[in-house]
Amino acid sequence: MRTEDQRSVIRLTLGTTGVFTLGLALGWPLASIGAVFTALFLQAPAGLTLRASGILFAFGLAVMLFSWLLSSILVPYPVVYLAAVCIAIVMSFAWSLSGAGLLPGVLALMAAMMVPNLVLQSRDLALVLAGWIPVNLLIAGFTSGLMFTLFPAKPQAASQKTKQPAPEFDTGRRMLRMSLVTVPFAFVFFVSGGTALLVLFFVALLSQQLAAMPAAGKNVAKAMLTANMLGAGVAILCFEINVLAPSIVTPALLCLLLCLSLGRLGKSSNRLAPAAGSAITTALIIYGGSIAPFSDEADVKSVTRVLQIASALFFVILAYVVVDEFWPEKERQKA
Repeated sequence: MRTEDQRSVIRLTLGTTGVFTLGLALGWPLASIGAVFTALFLQAPAGLTLRASGILFAFGLAVMLFSWLLSSILVPYPVVYLAAVCIAIVMSFAWSLSGAGLLPGVLALMAAMMVPNLVLQSRDLALVLAGWIPVNLLIAGFTSGLMFTLFPAKPQAASQKTKQPAPEFDTGRRMLRMSLVTVPFAFVFFVSGGTALLVLFFVALLSQQLAAMPAAGKNVAKAMLTANMLGAGVAILCFEINVLAPSIVTPALLCLLLCLSLGRLGKSSNRLAPAAGSAITTALIIYGGSIAPFSDEADVKSVTRVLQIASALFFVILAYVVVDEFWPEKERQKA
């Protein structure tokens, strides 16, 4: 393995494990989501600056609190409430496609789905969530900057920086594709009384990932299934080991091994290498949510969490395959 790849694996392993372990030890809410954000940041070619972390925190806090306030006002009116959730999802996609970027789009989508869902259960818990998601994002951003400072990345060559620009996509068509997949899922989730917040977080990530892959079709669907099956299998194994050795040391060591093994897999020439990055986030969502769940789901087992994630995964991927067939991506018409 090249030196740069080794540094990348070390950054990913130490940073993600540090946030995951501290979250469990100190007991701050939604620590597993903080670990997921950290893993995503540390797979990037460069770390976040303090300014970028602060801007993301401020934006996340603003949209989360606005969502909590609006949801609290509309909660007595079920039809209007559900319509507002659907409109907020479409607006989140519009914001992301306007040039805001992937992560702000994910934050807006979380505000559009997770906060309103929890308001239906408890306004106080929803307020905690609205405050702690941005805090976890800030912690992840600081950790990313620290890891890239301790283990600096190799400067990119000029040839790497000047890549062939991707073809411009039709913004309206892509927003339609994203909405046709996510809005029906959210509608069914809310109407059926679903309460698994981590499933909504998973769908927010997955929707943005798949939407960025025009005309994805069956090949990307197969890759996503492979990645998430790999992550789910690792999560179940970690949970069963945790049951046998219920100690704070156990999840710390398991997270260390998880990130180290999947990180090395991602840098290898193995055919599963492209699935390693998504597998890490899936494993952290399932395993972290199983041993330290948010809200009143302390008895939810890892297998149940896997089934919830799997159901969402199959729905979203199948929907994208159908959308690719009938409403394929198209390039923006030049003037």
